Amino acid sequence: MKHYTVLVLLFCAFTLSGTTAFAQDKSRHERRENVEAAKIAFLTDKMGLSAEQSQKFWPIYNEHEKKRRELVKGYRIDFRQDVDVLPDQEVQARINKIFDLKEKELALDKEYAGKYQKVISAKQLVKLYRGEREFTKLLLKRLDHKHQNQ
Repeated sequence: MKHYTVLVLLFCAFTLSGTTAFAQDKSRHERRENVEAAKIAFLTDKMGLSAEQSQKFWPIYNEHEKKRRELVKGYRIDFRQDVDVLPDQEVQARINKIFDLKEKELALDKEYAGKYQKVISAKQLVKLYRGEREFTKLLLKRLDHKHQNQ
């Protein structure tokens, strides 16, 4: 419980620094680093990682995230253009590409689930997946709250 309280305070500190980041016009890179640090603390606590597990787990996780981000770039590129100006064949080709990217993402997730389980337990892996969703929800609430206050 103490860990959770500390992490909530840490998350709040990063949230406040993120708020002042906009006021001080910090770079996108610095804001991303703040969010990543809060995410690491949040997930480490949620998963109950030991120091030894953390040392082995986070390099694998960071590698996975980097590869996942590369795949997601494909989604964004294909959906930026207005589909109303594209021929139907082009739209269908983009849909097919998206399904291919999703299949690649699933294969990547399966591959890394195996790598993770060499370092953490299956229960901790489930806690990772739940924690990622929970952290994303917290960030979205924060963004929504920020937009409501503007």
